[in-house]
Amino acid sequence: MAKRGGDKLDTRQTAATTVIARGARVDGQISGGSAVRIEGRLKGSVRLEASVEIVEGAEVEAEVHAKSVRVAGTVTGSVTGTELVELLATAVVKGDIAAPALHVVEGARLEGRVQMLVEKTFDR
Repeated sequence: MAKRGGDKLDTRQTAATTVIARGARVDGQISGGSAVRIEGRLKGSVRLEASVEIVEGAEVEAEVHAKSVRVAGTVTGSVTGTELVELLATAVVKGDIAAPALHVVEGARLEGRVQMLVEKTFDR
């Protein structure tokens, strides 16, 4: 959002989060450098240089690759976090997880393998 200060217009961008709202369905690829919050349904792929949050009730059928991944909904597909993957109590993941750090809250379900990686960078 730009703000006018005197005669100059401030066009610096602030950090923004893209939201896929409840009830919305997206088929395709999401990529970029900004955070994404998924509340609806997504089928395709996610490749971000930022974080992705999959909230309770969200359904994702995709390969997910991001800096950090927080899951409270359902994911069918592999999940890779270059820094961290978090599975909250309501999370259901049907696929493999790769990350240097993994946080799992009691109640989360995982049908897949976990690969703990030493380095924070991955082949893209």
